[in-house]
Amino acid sequence: MTHHYKRPEKCYVTPGETVVVKCGASECMMSMGLTNKFMPVTILDNGYGQIRDPQAGHDYSMPTPLSWISCFYEDTDGRYGTEVYEIGVGHTVTHTSGRFYVYVDGKKLFGVQSPRFEEMRDEAREMHTRDIPSAEVRFVENSRALPTWWSRSVVVPLDAEIRDHVTRTYRDTWIDIPTHFNLFAGRYHSQGVSA
Repeated sequence: MTHHYKRPEKCYVTPGETVVVKCGASECMMSMGLTNKFMPVTILDNGYGQIRDPQAGHDYSMPTPLSWISCFYEDTDGRYGTEVYEIGVGHTVTHTSGRFYVYVDGKKLFGVQSPRFEEMRDEAREMHTRDIPSAEVRFVENSRALPTWWSRSVVVPLDAEIRDHVTRTYRDTWIDIPTHFNLFAGRYHSQGVSA
């Protein structure tokens, strides 16, 4: 029987983002009992990462070299990992999975969320007219590798192409984003039909 080796995918990371990695078998990870466990890691400058507690969200230990945590390397394009399972995760108990949120300066605005992309897009565009250029829309869902109070988000371009299907009583919409093809972006019910 022939075994084929599949090269792991490179996942580039930048300082400030939090990712989920599968911890390696370094002496450091073995001493903390984290070998082969999925852990959130905030990427720091100079090749270090801050492991976060998956239950409480606080710092788990001191900053640790990324290469001690998991399979992290560096090439001419930057730092990357081959055991990165999710990008853009955050610890929160106030998210509803599968919704669009408005973020400003990388922080989610409380109460500004909807299952309909177009509503949040319009809200972000309106904020741009009020000199808030960092307003953006993100699709937020539960993390697939951590407990449900961890979410992951992906930025949705405000000019994303919207496809729709219209019937007599409703209009369904879909968009494509880097992490989801054909993502359901909301249902809009038609106003009452007059006779």
